[in-house]
Amino acid sequence: MTEIEIFWPAAYPLDAVHTTDALLSEAGIQATYRRAPMRRGPETYALVLLAGHTLQPFLRAVFERIGADAYSGLLTFVRGLIGRKPAADAPDGVVFECVRTRAQFVFTHGLPDAAYRQALALDPGTAPGRWAWQDDRQTWIRFEERAETGGPAG
Repeated sequence: MTEIEIFWPAAYPLDAVHTTDALLSEAGIQATYRRAPMRRGPETYALVLLAGHTLQPFLRAVFERIGADAYSGLLTFVRGLIGRKPAADAPDGVVFECVRTRAQFVFTHGLPDAAYRQALALDPGTAPGRWAWQDDRQTWIRFEERAETGGPAG
């Protein structure tokens, strides 16, 4: 059974978590949920830790089981956690992090279909870094290099 770990901001209700847990369970994916303390700052994110060797193949492998294909599975999962539009009862986004490489992908509200499709095809390599969608270029860019230290980052 595949395992993932989800850190959910403590200030938000667990309704979305329960919905996505059902999706994951049906796909044979065991999820562990932890309440994350609120951080100071204008934005809050749910953090999803993936234990695969690299981020891209694991995203594809996990989300192909949830939807008819990896794209629809990833889209359903992200929208299940944060909705389609910003809301007072949901985080601002979802950060997927590969435990091994510490590469992260930041999914926020209103991303176009191309962002989901490209995230599944993009190989972030072995260097840690935070990737975000850049609308004007219609591509993912690595905008923040991350130190190679242990433990989840947020």
